[in-house]
Amino acid sequence: MVVDTETGGLDPKKNSILSIAGIVWEPRKKIKSLFDFYVCEDEINATEQALKVNKIDLEMVREEGLSPSETVIEIKKKLDKRFGPDRKPIMLVAHNAPFDVGFIKRLYLLAGQDYYVDFKNRALDTCSILHYLMISGKIKGYRASADVLFEATSVKIPKKDRHTAKGDALATARALEKLLAMF
Repeated sequence: MVVDTETGGLDPKKNSILSIAGIVWEPRKKIKSLFDFYVCEDEINATEQALKVNKIDLEMVREEGLSPSETVIEIKKKLDKRFGPDRKPIMLVAHNAPFDVGFIKRLYLLAGQDYYVDFKNRALDTCSILHYLMISGKIKGYRASADVLFEATSVKIPKKDRHTAKGDALATARALEKLLAMF
């Protein structure tokens, strides 16, 4: 499952998770959205710089966001429906996976739930894959950013969807599919 989060900053120990999306990706099959939620923590900690990048309206988060507990319950329901209630932990895929996984672990901690019941210990990081392809000369670029990934794989992402959890997760899944076809 490809995931993306939008956050109130760079530090999962202090900054809030504001939104999360999960996309089902199976190689050479249809890419499908599984969930997309705003998350409203009791106390939202967000920097101006983070909000400038992700363009999240905190009032909308407060109005439409689910509590961390509600978010995890809804994620579990979606996982059970898609993968079955007897599923094994799922491997996550993300661009800069340690960042997103750190915030998802924060979400589960705030909800009083065990991250490892739903997700594997390891995640596939498209940033590392891109970095390898750049140093091996297969893809041109100087920074393994999502923008470079999307450009190298010709994945078009509408400007309004860039830096949204669902938009970036969908684009990452499409880019991963194209990388698979290319290499």
